[in-house]
Amino acid sequence: MKKPDIIIVDDHQIFRQGIKSIITLENIANVIGEASNGEEFLELISHLKPDIVLLDIDMPLMNGLEATEKALKLMPDLKIIAFTLFGDEEYFLKMIELGARGYVLKSSNISELEKAIHVIM
Repeated sequence: MKKPDIIIVDDHQIFRQGIKSIITLENIANVIGEASNGEEFLELISHLKPDIVLLDIDMPLMNGLEATEKALKLMPDLKIIAFTLFGDEEYFLKMIELGARGYVLKSSNISELEKAIHVIM
């Protein structure tokens, strides 16, 4: 099975870089792009065509909820994983309602992230 192409969307650059390094070093996926908010993400998906997006919920300009809704109108087959600090279930449930395929807490370990990516693929 080919490794999925992933975009990481989070407003914290050091966090994006860390996740990108881990995903690359662990050979989990190909990180093909990064964005710091929902607006940047929507600009990227049309030409990068990722398999999966790791999408933070709480971001400036356009949050993950709005970005999920808009992205799935553009690319209905896009697999979105909510990637967040929130422990509050209402955010996860809202992301799932909007079409996200799952979620991973930022406090998870790398094997949980890897499992989520493989299950969703």
